Amino acid sequence: MHLILGSPHDLCCVSVQAALEARGCSTRLVSNPVAHPSRFSWRLTNDESTSQLVWDDGTSVFDDKIDGVFVRRAVWIDPDGWQNEDLGYMQSETHAAVLGWLWSLPCPVVNRYSAAMWYHSQPHPLSWQRQLRRCGLPTPETLVTNVDEESRAFGKQLSREGVPGVVYGPLTRDSRYLITDNKDWDGLAAMQRHAPVCLTYPHEAVQFVCVVGQQAIWEGEPPPEAIELEPALHSFAAALGLTFVELAFARTAQGICVVGVEPHPYIDHFGYRAQQQIVDGLVDLLTAGAGRNCNSAAHAFERSCL
Repeated sequence: MHLILGSPHDLCCVSVQAALEARGCSTRLVSNPVAHPSRFSWRLTNDESTSQLVWDDGTSVFDDKIDGVFVRRAVWIDPDGWQNEDLGYMQSETHAAVLGWLWSLPCPVVNRYSAAMWYHSQPHPLSWQRQLRRCGLPTPETLVTNVDEESRAFGKQLSREGVPGVVYGPLTRDSRYLITDNKDWDGLAAMQRHAPVCLTYPHEAVQFVCVVGQQAIWEGEPPPEAIELEPALHSFAAALGLTFVELAFARTAQGICVVGVEPHPYIDHFGYRAQQQIVDGLVDLLTAGAGRNCNSAAHAFERSCL
């Protein structure tokens, strides 16, 4: 059996499930394998780790019969009826149990997230910079400072390069603001008296790429300089321990740069053909070593979109 941990409303989940079933694989799509109505038991000794899942229909599966697991996001519990303090505790316990269990499974798991990515599913782009640069992936120059003079000097630097403004992005959310005139700079200076601000280069339209195993699948035709970065993309995914990760590229005054990393890829960012390739690649990863005579996953994907 193949398990898909995610939502039945997620296009990626339902497409992968349909593709697996087209290859003759038994599947189960669940949002939380350790919560009611599922029954979960995981026994650990000095010699072995064994677990069993029992579903509400009475069927069950032991961990050695799980052929692969596709993980979309950290699991959640329904908040209805819970007080905030109790909900936070139960959510933390659920996260810890599922993460440990995923690392105990001997089958292919896409993705087997690290604790940092499991508990912080949307890290700020700055948190990826060191690893991106180490793997040879360029990122736009960024300044984090609470000194008004340094911020304005950064703005003048960009102006000399022909860039009409700088981008301010809060460190705790995805919103972005273009800083161009004196009023904007004065507002930024007022914030800097209380906390540092994060400034970087503006960029053109984003182009997405998805790493799936040893493939790099682009949305649209990438520029030649982006294609040359594909080995670095694979190095980055390997360094994170991920077999499925999405990156966003964009052109800035400094050239093509990575402007976003998504450890939980959205195939909605890709067109129909690229989505087919992504689903096919995911199913190949999940069925690696299964020794099945499989039909193409693309046919199942087409049916799921009808």
